[in-house]
Amino acid sequence: MKYPNSREIVSLRELVTMLHCEVDYHHNVSNFYRGYVEYAKDMFTSIKRKLARITKLIRFRE
Repeated sequence: MKYPNSREIVSLRELVTMLHCEVDYHHNVSNFYRGYVEYAKDMFTSIKRKLARITKLIRFRE
């Protein structure tokens, strides 16, 4: 080998590549759950509106 540290450099490059892939994975998972939370919030808001409308109808009929 030309340089004694070349194995170490290759090893560190592989480690950086692996860490980069892991960061991408966690970023994608985070985006998935962020979308899921937004969907759940929208559903909750919709259910609250429907419940309020039903409650008004029940009160109006009494």
